[in-house]
Amino acid sequence: MSALKVVSSSVSSVLQRNNKEHGRKFMFDGSPDTAWSSDGGEKQQISLKMEQKSTVSKIKIQFQGGFSARQCDIKDTESGEILCTIHPADSNVVQEFPVTMETDSLSLCFTQLTDFYGRLIVYSLELFGERYKRLDYY
Repeated sequence: MSALKVVSSSVSSVLQRNNKEHGRKFMFDGSPDTAWSSDGGEKQQISLKMEQKSTVSKIKIQFQGGFSARQCDIKDTESGEILCTIHPADSNVVQEFPVTMETDSLSLCFTQLTDFYGRLIVYSLELFGERYKRLDYY
């Protein structure tokens, strides 16, 4: 199992539309001092596109305590099908969730947000699994 490369991402909102300080890129920069911060809302979403179709077997995510979600539906971005549901803790620690899904794009749809205003803060997000091996026939 290895880290899967995310080639593009999008989020439902950015705090005060300030991408320089709170943008989605900060979930993937490896720094413990930066994070994506959403604006308020009933639900928040992170959509990810991987390099190629892969078997995703683990998701690692770190929230800021007080700005997390109690439920996250993981959906196939193209079909909208819910692949699984995880239940994060309202905590600062890195949380790992075993999953089993085959896809090249997925959306993490966060509901039951712990912040009264519906804000979410994510310091890091990583996907682990195996990329499909391409077979080239000559």
